[in-house]
Amino acid sequence: MRLRPAWMRRAWPAAMLGIAALAACSKAPPEPPPAPPPLSKQGLSLSSWKAASPDLHDRLLLANATAKGDTEAMVMVATEVGKTKDVAAAIVALGGDIQTRFDEVGYLRVRLALDRFADVGALPNVLMAHLDGGGAHGLYANDRDRVRYPLSGSSPPPTPSQSTDTLLGNDVGSPSASLSIQIESLLTAAVSNENKVLARDDDGGRLPGGGLDLFALMANRAFEVHSTPLLFAAGAFGGVESVTGASSGRRVISVGEVADNRVPVTASLGPAADGALKPDVLSPGDFANAASEAEALIAAARAESLPADARHIAWALRMSARRVDGLQTHEQGFGVIDTARALELLKQLRDRKLDLPDIQTRAPVKTYLSRFLPEPGVGQGLYEREGWLARQKDTRNITLLRQSGADTPLTYSLQWQGNDGTFKTTHEEVSLPFNQAVEIPLEISAAEVGVHSAQLYLIDKASGLPVHALMTTIVAAKPFTAANNYRVEHREPSLPGASVKRYFLEVAPNIASLRLDAGVGGGQMRLRLTGGELDQLPSKIIAPNQPAVLLVPYPPPGVYEVTVLPTAAGAKDVSVAASIRYVDSQLDDKVPGVNSTTFWLNNIYAPLQRSEIVTEVGARRMLKDVGGASGMRAYNIEVEPGSTTLRVAASPPDGRARIGLYLYDCASGACKLWGSEVFTRPVTKTLVVPTPRAGLWRVVVDATAPGTAFEYTQIVTHPRFGNGTVAGENTARKTGARWNQKVSFQVGAAAPFGYDLVGVMDIIDPDSEADERAAPFSDWQATGDARNQPLRPLRLTTQVLRLDVRGTPASGS
Repeated sequence: MRLRPAWMRRAWPAAMLGIAALAACSKAPPEPPPAPPPLSKQGLSLSSWKAASPDLHDRLLLANATAKGDTEAMVMVATEVGKTKDVAAAIVALGGDIQTRFDEVGYLRVRLALDRFADVGALPNVLMAHLDGGGAHGLYANDRDRVRYPLSGSSPPPTPSQSTDTLLGNDVGSPSASLSIQIESLLTAAVSNENKVLARDDDGGRLPGGGLDLFALMANRAFEVHSTPLLFAAGAFGGVESVTGASSGRRVISVGEVADNRVPVTASLGPAADGALKPDVLSPGDFANAASEAEALIAAARAESLPADARHIAWALRMSARRVDGLQTHEQGFGVIDTARALELLKQLRDRKLDLPDIQTRAPVKTYLSRFLPEPGVGQGLYEREGWLARQKDTRNITLLRQSGADTPLTYSLQWQGNDGTFKTTHEEVSLPFNQAVEIPLEISAAEVGVHSAQLYLIDKASGLPVHALMTTIVAAKPFTAANNYRVEHREPSLPGASVKRYFLEVAPNIASLRLDAGVGGGQMRLRLTGGELDQLPSKIIAPNQPAVLLVPYPPPGVYEVTVLPTAAGAKDVSVAASIRYVDSQLDDKVPGVNSTTFWLNNIYAPLQRSEIVTEVGARRMLKDVGGASGMRAYNIEVEPGSTTLRVAASPPDGRARIGLYLYDCASGACKLWGSEVFTRPVTKTLVVPTPRAGLWRVVVDATAPGTAFEYTQIVTHPRFGNGTVAGENTARKTGARWNQKVSFQVGAAAPFGYDLVGVMDIIDPDSEADERAAPFSDWQATGDARNQPLRPLRLTTQVLRLDVRGTPASGS
């Protein structure tokens, strides 16, 4: 059993008396003392940081606008406090129409021509300017507005209610749930004096998430300027690093769920995407209970003339929370909310005359999306999801900045909570000068695979009370190596009902396929696979003799989380295995004949059950181009009936520029996003559509800046252009196997003007795909959207040969 810190042991007896006092108080409370001044009047620094504008989320919306022909948008702007009036005037000079302003927190929303959007972000005193895409809660997945296809023989999937006042994404969600509406609703409520506590049980936020986005900034400022405690529900995404949006803000209390000292399987877990200590507290019962507890604490504190401003209330709620044995820090934060102990802490703070300091944390963050944080790779807590193995040793530095209090240095003791031995400080205390950053070195080593999280408290040496805490989290994943034949397997004799088991897999760059196999000997379970921007449906019920197989094509690199969820009866003899595949390939430099080649192949990772070369002939268009005014460039593709694949690719000629690739299905009139290739690190971005709908398609290449050069390729394959034949055996291939096969193509119809004919060669593993069809992972038909159907065949490698219609040998490409 973990010992509680000394301040908690001292506070506990008095807290128990506080419970009785709160419960027995039936007479009217005395007249409360005057409300304390807001934090901005207490000499504390207001939240302020700058983020890239436009960012990656904006670039998605710009690509959508380019594809759809939109020319105007709503832009949300954050300014330096006190400079909103000047910024508004500058935006009007750019042709913008101001829709709403909140000068006291530095926020405005403007209707603006898209070709002036980048100019707003470059204005003096603008911290960030972002497009409102209209998707529910401003989430990236909702703003994508992906195309939906009806199942064969069924009516089209229902279209969500229209959003007409965001200008972009007119049918991606209700306007009442768009990000700008959520922000402005919060700011409007904060201005009112009617609310002791502002509580929100639905949250929103922009990519990459965490507490450093626009919504979090505005929530922080609402807290600081209006001195109103903010409580946001942590969410119900059911995975590590799934607390997002304003709930991740530094000033916001993020409230998670707890029942019988367990966190529900659907509850969002910390840390935030930027490493912030989230959730802050857990609340038994529903979210409304936490808001009621906070209001009761404020009333009791005012009745006893205790500090009752937002900062002290938030501090007391966090530091007094009751830790739950058996839960890690990223699952519970500070622990279960306990207002009686919070009241006692406020009394101790008054009696010991503690001037509560305001301390800011900066720490390394290494995740799939951390390069997109406002300060790449830096967040509000230490969080490294990638790059760690069990028993690996390394050091990191955490930076602390004291922004209030005495001009002379103040010394604090360092104390760990919830640490399983993974983290170690080299010093027992730290001295913080005023407004000077100080680094704390950490030694890190995880004894076993999995998530390891802890809290590091700063304890005021004079009063013995905690003044600040931060979270440290690493994920030690099980790697795919030659020693395990690029297959990672986990087995559990039994898992009780209502329990959760999590495994973490580190997927390297340039993987063609991630395979997941799951089965049980008794009972039932479900699985979820999450990581990065992977959009994967949860599994069906997995039962004895009813296994599941999942093939994930071209998984983005990073650490993936496999969550095992037994049903109420539990599961026995659980088996979960994952493997990776990629085949390296090249064409023979010596062309053996007319429109033929020798295809050289090397199986790099897990064995193939049976390799097979699939051939097609198509018309290819290749261009060298540059980004347009917004960095975007669009191309139309007319796909004729009977086409077998549509393939598009874009790459920078220098191999360094970041390129985004977006593909839209416009065959029904309105352009809808079919897919995008943005996050992966490989230089060339590629999308392949099997059996594309006939009609108009549109490609948008994001060169990220006007004038940035890129190379664009499109191929549409069709039987009328010809066919191919393959010589050689289709057989199993071990890890490291090398082989070659001769491929020949017969040319049919001529390519359109401006195109050339090419032969396309794909390597697939048909037996692995047969396994998936026999034991499908998810019931995608239940979604009513045929777009969720697995894209098959899954291509493990591809080569393209330029064909010559004149009968002379062609060169490879």
